[in-house]
Amino acid sequence: MNRRLLALLRRYADCIYFDAVEKRLAAQLEHVRTDDAQVLLDLGCHVGYNTDRVREVLCPKYTLGLEWDRLSIQAARDRGIPVVQHDLNQLLPLRTCSVDVVTAFDVLEHLVQTWQLLTEVHRVLKPGGFVLIDCPNLAAWSNVFALVIGLQPFSGPSLISVADSDLALIQDMHRRDHHLGELPPEDLVSSKMHRHIVVPAYRSLRRVLVRAGFEIEDSWGFGYFPFPPILSDWLCRVDISHSHHYIIKARKPASSDQDVSPA
Repeated sequence: MNRRLLALLRRYADCIYFDAVEKRLAAQLEHVRTDDAQVLLDLGCHVGYNTDRVREVLCPKYTLGLEWDRLSIQAARDRGIPVVQHDLNQLLPLRTCSVDVVTAFDVLEHLVQTWQLLTEVHRVLKPGGFVLIDCPNLAAWSNVFALVIGLQPFSGPSLISVADSDLALIQDMHRRDHHLGELPPEDLVSSKMHRHIVVPAYRSLRRVLVRAGFEIEDSWGFGYFPFPPILSDWLCRVDISHSHHYIIKARKPASSDQDVSPA
């Protein structure tokens, strides 16, 4: 394959990948909107970029971020976001029924205690409150293709890091998306936030959310690779279960008076 063809392939991959990213970021703000959000909890807030975006939309009286990485915590605090260092594989350090909106953007795939976190989110949410989850999809056709040709799924689980893909094209996109440059594997593995561990398939996560006591309000898919944006958007609407990424909005029933105990 000559260099010109490789360059065209890279440009096309960039086009479809970053188009999906842009639409997903816009959808986060669109679907988190509510008229009554006193307390916002952002799980895995990282440097506070998404927390800031959501806070500007919701205008809650109080915002709290939970994050593990110390450097990211300081960056988020520099933005004026209250952050508590916490491992999301552990029970949440909040009172029952104390939060109106929970956001978990690109978080679940980095954890091992998925069920426990979801039941904890259900516990801390007030009745009628909701969680907005943004997550890569293990069942995406791109990941199925990777398995068919004998490779690790592009979205993970990762042996080293999501930015250490078996294919150079995918590796390059992930590194640029996460602003990781040319970091060697030994530097990538030192940070948990760059490794995908348990990547939930769309239908499976919906089932587990219902089992945890939530009502699924709506869901949206983003990126149906390798198709171009217009066709990809349509395919995501008719077959979200194979989209590259998805957002699920799940609500704690207003009549909920019983919480599911962590398994």
